[in-house]
Amino acid sequence: MHLHPSTSTASLWVFGYGSLIWNPGFSYAERRKAHARGYARRMYQGNTYHRGDDSLPGRVATLVESPTEDANGVAFRVEGTRAIDAALKHLNEREVGNGYVFKLVRVAFDLSESSSSRASSTDGSSLSSYSDSEEEERREGPDYQTSFLALTCIAHSSNEFFLGPAHPQEMAAQIGAASGKAGPNHEYVLKLAENIRSLFPRTDDSHLFGLEKRVREIVKRERRHTV
Repeated sequence: MHLHPSTSTASLWVFGYGSLIWNPGFSYAERRKAHARGYARRMYQGNTYHRGDDSLPGRVATLVESPTEDANGVAFRVEGTRAIDAALKHLNEREVGNGYVFKLVRVAFDLSESSSSRASSTDGSSLSSYSDSEEEERREGPDYQTSFLALTCIAHSSNEFFLGPAHPQEMAAQIGAASGKAGPNHEYVLKLAENIRSLFPRTDDSHLFGLEKRVREIVKRERRHTV
């Protein structure tokens, strides 16, 4: 359990960089745009349940260490021991059961956007924003330039589902063909790209956006052939 430096109340920050962004599946008191320092998001993890099956695994996101990059996403503040226990149970079933492990990563809130704007994910839920006066107070507060530890789930290369890097076109073909209990793999990748672009309009995630472009072309061709 992590105690946030600005409060004495038991709380846990959870960092989501994949489907947790739009579908956390647990109760939270606050969600903020954030980035994990020294990590990059990559579609290297295989999935044989939610977005694929045993014969054709899908590709989903994990974090890989990258000293020159930051992975953007959403930080959720979970408040109280009951809510924390419920969140950990949910993440254990959803993520750890599919090859991920819990890891504390250093996270900082994203402050690049104008304080007068409200950023929303594609599910319509808004993230924290501030008025000009509140922004000035926040700049003097403990969390403006202070990073903190947040819990996330990472799939290491040693887990049984790990697919690893491949040529982008090969990865896109796998994503275009795979489907699981939660739906087609391409829906996951396209929705993730849409959320990241909406939340962080200035970001240039070449790995994710490059796959998005290739996957859209594959989906478009397949739809044309089925008409």
